[in-house]
Amino acid sequence: MIYALDQFTDALGEPLRDYSRGRLAALFADPRPSTWEDAHGVVVNHAGLTLWQAWIAIDPHAPTVGRHVTLDPWDRVIVLREWTRVPDSAMLDRIVCFVLEQAPRV
Repeated sequence: MIYALDQFTDALGEPLRDYSRGRLAALFADPRPSTWEDAHGVVVNHAGLTLWQAWIAIDPHAPTVGRHVTLDPWDRVIVLREWTRVPDSAMLDRIVCFVLEQAPRV
Protein backbone atom coordinates (compact mmCIF):
# COMPACT_ATOMS: atom_id res chain seq x y z
CA MET A 1 0.00 0.00 0.00
CA ILE A 2 2.91 2.32 0.50
CA TYR A 3 3.14 2.68 -3.31
CA ALA A 4 -0.16 4.56 -3.15
CA LEU A 5 1.47 7.39 -1.24
CA ASP A 6 3.24 8.37 -4.45
CA GLN A 7 -0.01 8.25 -6.43
CA PHE A 8 -2.38 10.01 -4.02
CA THR A 9 -2.85 13.73 -4.57
CA ASP A 10 -4.36 16.62 -2.71
CA ALA A 11 -7.49 18.40 -3.96
CA LEU A 12 -5.36 20.46 -6.34
CA GLY A 13 -3.85 17.38 -7.94
CA GLU A 14 -0.49 18.00 -6.26
CA PRO A 15 1.49 15.23 -4.51
CA LEU A 16 0.65 14.81 -0.84
CA ARG A 17 2.73 16.75 1.64
CA ASP A 18 5.05 14.82 3.93
CA TYR A 19 2.76 15.35 6.91
CA SER A 20 -0.19 13.67 5.16
CA ARG A 21 2.02 10.94 3.74
CA GLY A 22 3.31 10.21 7.24
CA ARG A 23 -0.18 9.92 8.70
CA LEU A 24 -1.19 7.49 5.93
CA ALA A 25 2.02 5.47 6.25
CA ALA A 26 1.43 5.10 10.00
CA LEU A 27 -2.10 3.84 9.34
CA PHE A 28 -0.99 1.38 6.65
CA ALA A 29 1.70 0.03 9.01
CA ASP A 30 -0.60 -0.22 12.04
CA PRO A 31 -4.36 0.11 11.42
CA ARG A 32 -5.91 0.93 14.80
CA PRO A 33 -8.21 3.67 16.13
CA SER A 34 -5.46 6.18 16.89
CA THR A 35 -3.77 5.93 13.49
CA TRP A 36 -7.16 5.93 11.76
CA GLU A 37 -8.11 9.06 13.71
CA ASP A 38 -4.97 10.77 12.42
CA ALA A 39 -5.45 9.68 8.79
CA HIS A 40 -9.19 9.49 8.10
CA GLY A 41 -9.48 13.12 6.98
CA VAL A 42 -6.52 13.14 4.60
CA VAL A 43 -7.57 14.18 1.09
CA VAL A 44 -6.31 11.50 -1.29
CA ASN A 45 -7.35 12.65 -4.76
CA HIS A 46 -8.00 15.64 -7.01
CA ALA A 47 -11.75 15.52 -6.30
CA GLY A 48 -11.17 16.23 -2.61
CA LEU A 49 -12.09 12.70 -1.51
CA THR A 50 -10.90 11.83 1.99
CA LEU A 51 -9.82 8.39 3.08
CA TRP A 52 -12.97 8.06 5.20
CA GLN A 53 -15.23 9.12 2.32
CA ALA A 54 -13.58 6.50 0.12
CA TRP A 55 -14.25 3.84 2.75
CA ILE A 56 -17.90 4.87 3.05
CA ALA A 57 -18.21 4.74 -0.76
CA ILE A 58 -17.21 1.07 -0.94
CA ASP A 59 -18.38 -0.37 2.38
CA PRO A 60 -22.01 0.02 3.44
CA HIS A 61 -21.00 -0.96 6.99
CA ALA A 62 -18.35 1.74 7.39
CA PRO A 63 -19.09 4.03 10.33
CA THR A 64 -20.66 7.36 9.44
CA VAL A 65 -19.73 8.96 12.76
CA GLY A 66 -16.28 9.10 14.22
CA ARG A 67 -14.56 9.49 17.53
CA HIS A 68 -16.16 11.87 20.02
CA VAL A 69 -13.91 13.72 22.43
CA THR A 70 -14.01 16.41 25.08
CA LEU A 71 -11.37 18.32 27.01
CA ASP A 72 -10.85 18.11 30.73
CA PRO A 73 -10.13 21.28 32.77
CA TRP A 74 -6.41 20.94 31.95
CA ASP A 75 -7.05 20.72 28.18
CA ARG A 76 -6.32 17.02 27.99
CA VAL A 77 -8.35 15.10 25.42
CA ILE A 78 -10.81 12.57 26.80
CA VAL A 79 -12.28 10.10 24.32
CA LEU A 80 -16.00 9.77 25.01
CA ARG A 81 -16.69 7.37 22.15
CA GLU A 82 -14.12 5.58 20.03
CA TRP A 83 -14.55 4.60 16.39
CA THR A 84 -16.93 1.63 16.25
CA ARG A 85 -14.53 0.05 13.77
CA VAL A 86 -11.57 1.00 11.64
CA PRO A 87 -10.50 -0.49 8.32
CA ASP A 88 -8.20 -3.48 8.54
CA SER A 89 -5.36 -4.10 6.09
CA ALA A 90 -7.61 -5.88 3.58
CA MET A 91 -10.11 -3.02 3.61
CA LEU A 92 -7.30 -0.48 3.30
CA ASP A 93 -6.18 -2.34 0.16
CA ARG A 94 -9.71 -2.01 -1.25
CA ILE A 95 -9.84 1.68 -0.34
CA VAL A 96 -6.52 2.33 -2.06
CA CYS A 97 -7.69 0.55 -5.21
CA PHE A 98 -10.92 2.54 -5.22
CA VAL A 99 -9.11 5.86 -4.83
CA LEU A 100 -6.61 5.06 -7.56
CA GLU A 101 -9.44 4.04 -9.92
CA GLN A 102 -10.88 7.53 -9.44
CA ALA A 103 -7.66 9.14 -10.69
CA PRO A 104 -7.98 11.12 -13.93
CA ARG A 105 -6.62 9.37 -16.99
CA VAL A 106 -3.75 11.21 -18.65
